[in-house]
Amino acid sequence: MTMTEPAASAFGGAGASPAADARAALEAFWARAELGKLKAKFAVSREMEVLPRLPIDALRAITLQYRYFTQAFVTDLARLVVRCPEGRLRSLLGQLVDDELGSGDPELAHLQLYDRFLESIGAVAPAEDLAGRVHPRVRELLAALNDRTANRSLGYAIGMRGLGGECVCGVYFSVMHVHLRRHPLIVEREPSIDWRFWAIHAGEADAEHNKRLRAAVAELLLAGRPGTTVSEVAAGYDYGTAIWDEFWTTIYGDHIRR
Repeated sequence: MTMTEPAASAFGGAGASPAADARAALEAFWARAELGKLKAKFAVSREMEVLPRLPIDALRAITLQYRYFTQAFVTDLARLVVRCPEGRLRSLLGQLVDDELGSGDPELAHLQLYDRFLESIGAVAPAEDLAGRVHPRVRELLAALNDRTANRSLGYAIGMRGLGGECVCGVYFSVMHVHLRRHPLIVEREPSIDWRFWAIHAGEADAEHNKRLRAAVAELLLAGRPGTTVSEVAAGYDYGTAIWDEFWTTIYGDHIRR
């Protein structure tokens, strides 16, 4: 997928009732998003079938880059909380930020859990400074997400980071988790690998959270607040999913697509 702005105008339009139009546009968007996630799951599953056959250093390099998305996500999400009006979505996103940061315990912050996973498969050393190991293109993608979270409309930012970042990444994580566990070295080290991050992000709890997030987004959109139209959310969502595709192409380019 190319990193171009999607045409989301199909999700708006004139009608006898603005509320009815918004509901119809929202249902059309949810249906398209679900179809897109299903297609992504099949496409990513085919790509990830190669993971168990990769040299272990390649597998470590690929999993390392996911770390930087985890690190950037909570910062962008906190910015989104600040921008949201009082209501269910703001409360839910605030709860998600709290969860990501470990609910008061920094050792349970999701970035720390992911780093423990990386340590347990030999991808990083304990207490290693990892700032310099981010792929240059990954750094650029994360900077683009950060900028648009702060400077695009609220609806766009919600679609990009609240839905495109939170819901779509679950597809990638769940598929990646399955194929990771089939790698011979991972199988050999299974008892000593720290899977806590994956238990959160590739399990039922994440799926249930996505349902609540979707309901909260719908509530905000149907309230008719300026800057939160379905078309704006759809545009942000499309950009967020395109970022994931670009990220995927980037981190696999060095190890698979040769």
